[in-house]
Amino acid sequence: MQIPIIRAALLGAALATSAGPAQAGDAAARRIIGFSPDGAYFAFEQYGQLDAGASASGYSEIDIIDTRTDEFVGGKPIRIVDESEEATMTVDQARKQAAAEAAPILARYAIAPRGDRTAFDKFTFPDETVAYNDIARLEQVSQKWLSPTYDQLGISTIQLDQILAESKTDCSASFDEAQQAADASGKALGFRLTLQGQDGKPIKVLHEDKAVPGSRNCPTSYSLSETYEFAPEGKPAVIAVLVQRFSQGFEGRDRRFIAVTGQAR
Repeated sequence: MQIPIIRAALLGAALATSAGPAQAGDAAARRIIGFSPDGAYFAFEQYGQLDAGASASGYSEIDIIDTRTDEFVGGKPIRIVDESEEATMTVDQARKQAAAEAAPILARYAIAPRGDRTAFDKFTFPDETVAYNDIARLEQVSQKWLSPTYDQLGISTIQLDQILAESKTDCSASFDEAQQAADASGKALGFRLTLQGQDGKPIKVLHEDKAVPGSRNCPTSYSLSETYEFAPEGKPAVIAVLVQRFSQGFEGRDRRFIAVTGQAR
């Protein structure tokens, strides 16, 4: 398949900037930790440096998710960050603290590298803290669907659709013109994930926002980064889909990851 010119250009630009000194911006990178042996838990880390607002602290967030409920273990992620104006915490320091806090939980559920990455949009650069002046371009070209390879579950496409959902914060100022034309008062941008079969028909709605939490900071868009599958012996296969969430930060767009998990069927 021929790579679209604009996406290929972005690839070169982001690689060039990521090889140089770190710049202010807030585009998290991610590290996949893995699944538990029974597939009941999935974990990953996202980390980076806050953009130059009140704080330029390094941060690390480790999400440990119960794939049966798609909820955080303990009700929230493990997040290490110093949001004070005098913050001196580095990314490495934040990551070490988060890893130490997560270690007992990861050990309890024996979470380790397991499963296969079945779909991947390399233009999302999930392994890199993308420079701030490339984040807007990254948002523009990131895609809303992925086609798994070597998939044993009969999934041909994972489709993301952006939808309006309830929100305690009125996020209509972050909408594009088409979204603003709708009845957007008291709404925020959410998303729906649908698994489609080889015949193009929906197999399952894996996720659909009914309400958007304030922690997403009035998203401006969502897109797909990658998917992982794990089939425990004698148990249903589980899937983890990494969604990019973009929002307006202090110096431009921010990028974070959301993991959506569940049984593939």
